[in-house]
Amino acid sequence: MIFSYIKHISSVFILMVFSTIMFVLPTATINASSPPIEVIEFSATSEFPNGIRFKVKATSTSNIESIAVRFKIGLISTGVYEYLSYEPADTVEAELFYSTNTLAGYIPPETIIRYTFEIQDSNQNVYSTEPQDLIYEDARFNWDRVSQDEVTVAFHGPIQSRAETILQVIIDTLKNMGPVLGAETDEPIRVTLYNNQKEMLDALPIGSAAVGRELITEGMAFNEEGSLVVLVGGSMANGTASHEVTHILNHRAGHSIFRRIPSWLHEGLAEYGNIEPGYSYSYALEFAIASDRLLPHLFMQTLPGDPEDIIIFYGQSRSIVEYMIFLEGNEGMRQLLKLHQNGTNMDEALTFVYGMDRLELTNAWRKELGANPYVPPNIAESKPTAVSYPTVEAFTLTPKAGGMTVSDSIDSNNANDIHSTSGSCNSKSNTGADLGVVSMFIFIGVLGSRSFKRRP
Repeated sequence: MIFSYIKHISSVFILMVFSTIMFVLPTATINASSPPIEVIEFSATSEFPNGIRFKVKATSTSNIESIAVRFKIGLISTGVYEYLSYEPADTVEAELFYSTNTLAGYIPPETIIRYTFEIQDSNQNVYSTEPQDLIYEDARFNWDRVSQDEVTVAFHGPIQSRAETILQVIIDTLKNMGPVLGAETDEPIRVTLYNNQKEMLDALPIGSAAVGRELITEGMAFNEEGSLVVLVGGSMANGTASHEVTHILNHRAGHSIFRRIPSWLHEGLAEYGNIEPGYSYSYALEFAIASDRLLPHLFMQTLPGDPEDIIIFYGQSRSIVEYMIFLEGNEGMRQLLKLHQNGTNMDEALTFVYGMDRLELTNAWRKELGANPYVPPNIAESKPTAVSYPTVEAFTLTPKAGGMTVSDSIDSNNANDIHSTSGSCNSKSNTGADLGVVSMFIFIGVLGSRSFKRRP
């Protein structure tokens, strides 16, 4: 009996101790798992075209020492890291306005901004929020969107059917040009449609708008961000969208950290991929052949500054790309872009694929069109007698009677490369990459075009 009583008392005691432990443990576990830093609220707001406003409210068991935002702009591989301003305390409200109204800081509309906040307190505790996405939309308008696959088109106003047409044009262009370029077509592409020129000019980078007020700016591609803007009010919107999205594919297929894709190849491929091309480029090419005004476009670093010459340049570029694909098919073009992407210079890449450098390709193409051959200025000027070909007289580096000055400088690395004094294709100077390409269309007329049959 005594033994049973003692055993009973022991059992009750053990049960009481166990219950006490179980009562205490949950409280201890909860306290241990409570984070020292808590984010009460945070946000990122588009104030396009001026910038992005980041806000965060946080509290900690000790003073908060730093709050930063880390964000990635579209498809650009590098990110941005900026600190927010606030008054130090254990509970703070911090803010940062990230300006985008400069050429260096410009971000195109509809770009996806993926951001996260990082908070650190005086005890070296660090807390990071989960990544969030902001659509950097033009804050002046209320936007609707239509999407298919990886393409999203933003529009405002009663133009949904027009937006759906643009969407289909871009989808068709991707299907057509993916095999030609060997470019990725499953990465996102964001499109913003503007209803008139004033709307769009105010959304373009500083400098581009100034050019656009002299010529009709129909669209612009931002290759690294994977986005483009299109003026939808005109009759050329479909062709512009097709042209500009091909620029993005060109960049994905051939962009190199060593050098840009040459303007003649970039623009030529963009027009080759255009599923609704205009006739003005064909007319300009015919005019240039007939009047001996063909440009030495394979040796020009940028587009020419004269509006007439811009149209001729586009026509020549499309024609020579057609000729190259006629010679070696899509496989040859894919190989050329891959060589360029890997750092091979253009003359070596052309020689490897087509068996001709730029000068030889230029003159083979000219011969096919029935035009006079091109003689580079440095070769022509070394001759003791007068220039033999009218085209040499027309394209000299020194102004002459009846001649046209193409450039006032020669690239010290390549005497055959001619630099234009200005151009209509813009690029963002902070990256050194060919990020923005403007298409400017001038209505000249209609004439039959010379073309080459496409090879698969």
